Amino acid sequence: MSQEIILRTENLGKHFKNRWAAQDINLEVRRGDVFGFLGPNGAGKSTTIRMILSLIKPTTGVVELFGHRLNASRERALQNVAGIVEKPDFYLYLSAYRNMQIAGSLTLGRTPDDKKIMGTLELVGLAERARDRVKTYSHGMKQRLGIAQALLCDPQLIMLDEPTNGLDPQGMKEVRELIVRLSGERGITVFLSSHLLNEVEQVATRMAIINKGTMVVQGNVEELLQATANKILLNAEPKKKALTLLEKMKHVTVPALSDEGIIATIEPKNIPAVVAALVEAKCKVFSVQPKHSLEEYFLSVTQNGTDV
Repeated sequence: MSQEIILRTENLGKHFKNRWAAQDINLEVRRGDVFGFLGPNGAGKSTTIRMILSLIKPTTGVVELFGHRLNASRERALQNVAGIVEKPDFYLYLSAYRNMQIAGSLTLGRTPDDKKIMGTLELVGLAERARDRVKTYSHGMKQRLGIAQALLCDPQLIMLDEPTNGLDPQGMKEVRELIVRLSGERGITVFLSSHLLNEVEQVATRMAIINKGTMVVQGNVEELLQATANKILLNAEPKKKALTLLEKMKHVTVPALSDEGIIATIEPKNIPAVVAALVEAKCKVFSVQPKHSLEEYFLSVTQNGTDV
């Protein structure tokens, strides 16, 4: 049985003056997904999210959330949705707890009780700093506090626009772990926009790639990455001699020099024989690494003629 599609866009587009910021965006996000929405800065990710959250009006197309069309039933469509577009803002001289009270009164129409606030801050790892002023928080802590505010309405879908942008490695790790908890422990569907391919690869189950306002590809992450499953990076010396030998081997496809070494497509079962042949030819083989990554997939898509 297939998962329920809770977010669908059809030919969604936004035109500003003399350019399309996004055009013909057709997304399908299923319940339980951690959905990675990928593309470089300026690709149209934030514009698409703003249209989905009804912050700007689309020029073309429709948005459907939980079976309700946004243009016809805005309140019902958005009642189970929360989002953070770009970076969250706070009253810096107030505590996180007080910020949560204010945010709750605005989104819920009432001040959340202590149990609700502290439970949400516990989920994002900020319970021990609940009474501290937000101005004392790190950038990563502020990002998690923003997510906590969005969670006050108990959303079934949360949309995060570049949540790790500007964070240090520790901050990225904390936000990444939080996304996994939201999906795994709370069953919340997460729509994650980012230009950081490695970050999304570690958490996403499905993804779409967008560039210059246009969709490139969409699908299951593991299935899409099979396109680069047999790519390897081989570090051997002398490089030119190793490359010449590889070009003559029947089990090796499209070997090429890169800054990192030699990249080639070799089925795993043939790697020992290829390495043995190089060693026999007096080449020194220092390492053989798989190049099975979202970055490699992204590059393979762009190199095959798609304008990304």
